[in-house]
Amino acid sequence: MKKSIKLVTCLFLLLSLSIQAQQNNQKHCDAITLNRSIQFDGSSDTEEIKVEVADSAKKLYVSINSTIKSGYLTVEVYDPKGNKKGNFSIESQVKSSNKKKELVCGQMQKHIDDPIQGNWVIKLIPNNVAGDVSICTSMM
Repeated sequence: MKKSIKLVTCLFLLLSLSIQAQQNNQKHCDAITLNRSIQFDGSSDTEEIKVEVADSAKKLYVSINSTIKSGYLTVEVYDPKGNKKGNFSIESQVKSSNKKKELVCGQMQKHIDDPIQGNWVIKLIPNNVAGDVSICTSMM
């Protein structure tokens, strides 16, 4: 089910790119889409995902989906100058046992016009996290 949600989100993102290109009457449209999936198994190690944006990019789309079973996760997005452009945190609050389990889902979608050229950074800051994060980035 959660993979279906991730797939639908990425497909929606791609459809949005296509519609935007048609609305702008562009004769030639180049788009790059990258998908990443990171799995955590009780981790507390910060991960930084770099997204290189060329100066020819007119739009940057970032979609981040996370599902955790336990722990606390913060997700932050930074531009190449180190300015935070968005963040969210999710936390499991129910102690898992044989009789109860909790899945917490969080999402963030960013649409940035005329993004700054360089390495954008998506920082994943887990605290004893078991779960996964899916990152979909697209540039036009």
